Amino acid sequence: MTLFQDKYKTNSNRLQNWDYSSEAIYFITITTEERKCIFGSIVEDKMILNNVGQIVENELLKSIKIRKNWFFHNWIVMPNHIHLLIEIQNENEIQNQNEIVTTIKTTTHIVETHSSASTSGASTKIGSNVAETHCCASLHIQGVDKIVNKNTNQLQSKLSRKSNSISSFVAIFKSVTTKQINDLYKNRQITNTNNKKIWQTNYHDHIVRNHKRFETIYNYIKANPRSWETDSINSKFQ
Repeated sequence: MTLFQDKYKTNSNRLQNWDYSSEAIYFITITTEERKCIFGSIVEDKMILNNVGQIVENELLKSIKIRKNWFFHNWIVMPNHIHLLIEIQNENEIQNQNEIVTTIKTTTHIVETHSSASTSGASTKIGSNVAETHCCASLHIQGVDKIVNKNTNQLQSKLSRKSNSISSFVAIFKSVTTKQINDLYKNRQITNTNNKKIWQTNYHDHIVRNHKRFETIYNYIKANPRSWETDSINSKFQ
């Protein structure tokens, strides 16, 4: 399945007059500069994180812990991009979610789809440098349709980088990871990497408006490592 019909573009597609700090479910994709594969590689349908990819994953895990009213339903670090399926909730809803459980081991980092929290007791599994897609909850999310339907008509005045908004999160995340990655390059004395631009300008976002679309995106993220060879964001895919 292809969610990005064309090659990935950085043109902003922010929805006019939508408050991106409001309750809703958002599908976010952030891509590296020139779609360079700097976070690791796909081996036998699994994402293997390198040291740069581990920096990105660790910052995502920190974000999950500190953003108490954000629920990360699913996410994945890929060779040249990250996908996030985020729900911004009100304080009452977030109290009903279980605490995020993460176990981090630092041997060879394989990435899978991560289960961060779920009412059914699913836990995050980040095993030996294998990166998983990080599923935070089961596909049957109680209240998803209620939230997306309520927000379909909840258009407010457009705000630029409002606190706790998607754009604010992306800007901070890019800034923090860029500094850490450049520090890593500097410490390893890698040439031509001083203040190197890591991320592509802008990002792609999509407001999830119904449960069917939620399932489609959820499964797309989960299967992303297996579909890497035909992924339109893959710089080697033509």
